[in-house]
Amino acid sequence: MTIGRILFLLGMSFVFFSVVILIMSLFSNGGNLVFPLFGLLNGFIAMGVGEIVIDLNHKKRFNKTSPNSNTS
Repeated sequence: MTIGRILFLLGMSFVFFSVVILIMSLFSNGGNLVFPLFGLLNGFIAMGVGEIVIDLNHKKRFNKTSPNSNTS
């Protein structure tokens, strides 16, 4: 659960700083847009993986504590 939250927060920080750098490079003369776009993509991927890990941990915890979980 902790790893999922850390991944989500790390992805969110990547997205935030990539958007800031993207906006700054749009107003500069000849700013390179490739690195902020890859940072934005990396942030979205990290947020997605973190969300998947959190959801899987919730489902695993719910199935373990649920008395009506028949998997036969």
